[in-house]
Amino acid sequence: MTKSRRLVFHIPALIGGGAERVCVLIANEMARRGHEVTLFVWNGQGPNRELVDGRVRLVSLDLAAEHGRFGKILTLKGVFRTILFLRREQPDAVFSALDFANALMAVALLLARSRALFFPSYHAASQMKVGGLAYTVVNLLDRVTARRSTKAISVSNGIGQDLVQRGFEGSRVVTIYNPLPSPARRSHERYAWEDRLAEMGEGPVIITLGRLVAVKDHRTLLEAFSRLDPSRGARLVLFGDGPLRTELQDYAQSLGLSERVLFAGYVNDPAACYAAGDLFVLSSRTEGFGNVLVEALAAGIPIVSTDAPHGPREILKDGTFGTLVPVADPGALAQAMTSALDASHDIEALKRRSRDFDVTTIGEDYERLLAP
Repeated sequence: MTKSRRLVFHIPALIGGGAERVCVLIANEMARRGHEVTLFVWNGQGPNRELVDGRVRLVSLDLAAEHGRFGKILTLKGVFRTILFLRREQPDAVFSALDFANALMAVALLLARSRALFFPSYHAASQMKVGGLAYTVVNLLDRVTARRSTKAISVSNGIGQDLVQRGFEGSRVVTIYNPLPSPARRSHERYAWEDRLAEMGEGPVIITLGRLVAVKDHRTLLEAFSRLDPSRGARLVLFGDGPLRTELQDYAQSLGLSERVLFAGYVNDPAACYAAGDLFVLSSRTEGFGNVLVEALAAGIPIVSTDAPHGPREILKDGTFGTLVPVADPGALAQAMTSALDASHDIEALKRRSRDFDVTTIGEDYERLLAP
């Protein structure tokens, strides 16, 4: 292990997202390894706050946020206060997550004249196809971040290739997969959604976890589910919340699925979610990594996933540990779901694969970044 360092981990907010959870888990692990760790956020409210280890110092600017987003005035205020924070704390290294936060942290480090090592991490492929002034600003921020970073962390090889295309030097991009959170159930009390699920019948349970946003493509999942043989009695549970919840509920009703689909909302207890499932399905159009796939492997649940760029194929080893289907193809997804429900599966092999993403293993990769 390297000598103890003063480390700052930065994520804008602690809302219930995968990147936010990863940031907290890595901060916890580095504190466990003896480093002096500060988790620096602009807004400290949200489900992931519950996961912060007592050895990690949480510093929040308490700026108002809506779904993890800040307005222009508060963003400028946040950058100014971040500069003051960096000047005061004088960290040895700064880790940040999410594209825009990475860029703002790079600017703050430069303006604070900080000599800290800087490791921005990227959890999604660039989707910016813009022109005019917006294109100029995005490119400028990328160049600033690339120049200031010590190493850019990509959560999959595909994201790493994307970063190189965006102007990052290949030698300064390193792929470190996201860690697996603790598999333990956090509450022994029965959740209300478990009672609602039991009232829906006795058939196999198909689950998915993720924000209810367009990129997760729950519409394709709902359409695919509607094509399953009704005599099977399968039930579908969507764990997660987001702006498309009402729209998706209406779509499920239009497909005649209201009695077979449960919108459980965000549940900050993944182990309880996976314990309910017989099959896990990911219908995303794009994924930087796919934390939920690793969690499903650890729970020993068979998996069907779209072959979304970039994470699923890497996690599932080209389909060795789960079925890959084309993106936005409800027919192929329905067929794969049917086959997976009918097939036998090597549950122990799935669990063994998940151990490649153990937080202690991933912590070693982060530790190596700090080595002189």
